[in-house]
Amino acid sequence: MFHVPKEYQKKASFYQYMIVFAAIVVLLVMYIGSIGHFFAWIISIIFPFILGLGLAFVFNIITNALLNVGNRLFHIKDTKISRRILNIVSILLFVFIILAFFFSIVPQVLGSMENLIDNLPSTLRHVKTTALRVTSFSPALQRIIRTIDVESINENNIWNHLAEVSTFVFGDSKMVTQVNNLISTTISWMTTFFLAFVFSIFVLFNKKRFLSDVRRFFKAYLPRNAYEQSNHIYHVFKHTFARYIGGTILECLILGTLVTVFSTIFHLPYSLLCGFVVAIGALVPMFGALVAAILCSLFIMLQSPTQGITFLIMFIAIQQVEGNFIYPNVVGKSVGIPSMYIIVAITVGASIGGVLGMVIFIPLFSSVYRLFQENEDKRLTKKELY
Repeated sequence: MFHVPKEYQKKASFYQYMIVFAAIVVLLVMYIGSIGHFFAWIISIIFPFILGLGLAFVFNIITNALLNVGNRLFHIKDTKISRRILNIVSILLFVFIILAFFFSIVPQVLGSMENLIDNLPSTLRHVKTTALRVTSFSPALQRIIRTIDVESINENNIWNHLAEVSTFVFGDSKMVTQVNNLISTTISWMTTFFLAFVFSIFVLFNKKRFLSDVRRFFKAYLPRNAYEQSNHIYHVFKHTFARYIGGTILECLILGTLVTVFSTIFHLPYSLLCGFVVAIGALVPMFGALVAAILCSLFIMLQSPTQGITFLIMFIAIQQVEGNFIYPNVVGKSVGIPSMYIIVAITVGASIGGVLGMVIFIPLFSSVYRLFQENEDKRLTKKELY
């Protein structure tokens, strides 16, 4: 029998792997559209369950926080009964926030929008007058501003003008079509969220069984070293995400409460709405709260320019206190990476997943950064350079 030398066998294996790899790349390039649609279809199916796992993770963070507070104040032990009770409290707290949003914030938003639309003709005339006064140095700009017809807009035909704006923005002559699309999209998202919420409850109350099944699966199909490494990676990610999400949620609540309270003290309009918007904006790191505050300030300026500027000055003062005292103590060093890497994480996250990517990529980047540091420490220790 003909014997093939080992070096030729290695070369043949290498070429075989290269041929298979090239064939896979060619197939991916040829059918990239179909593959993309297939993965989009798969993601659309499993998305409610991924969202449910995320909700269960957040509920578990709230439960652990309540358990820690209860242990410090009332010496409550971490037992099966106490954890189940606090799980129910966490879910009810979440439901209360959602209901408070719909029954408190939404009516205020709708009322504000109604007032804005009713006052839009007079507001536009005021803006035009102000623009003419500000651009008095440039007759050319004033001629352009005078061509803008705002006098024809009144309470009787304002909806016709809004329909024209909708046609210009969306490219559809029927506003009804846009409303139907909005309703169908809202129903779809509500259905997805309901499925995720129900699944999160099952996961939360069967946490030990779920984690046991996951560990059993990986332990059965992974080598021992790979299982131990993956288990360590899981604990690093879990610890980082739990600290970051818990601290960020608490910081948002504190910042939103401060904005609402001080807006009420200074008799600024839409205090509850602005506090909620700033709290949601604070979920986006670094610039989210500031952008939300600027939008609120512009919204208030439509009613009173002085109050809008007052709100912005008030928020800057609150953010100085929050950035120097509240954030370091509440969120602390849960991120654990330098500021320049946070900017990189935000940029990459925004390009991949938008606003949600900006929120997720900071703890994700922090976890990877910590794992790389641990690996570097081990390598340097072996080389006796550490």
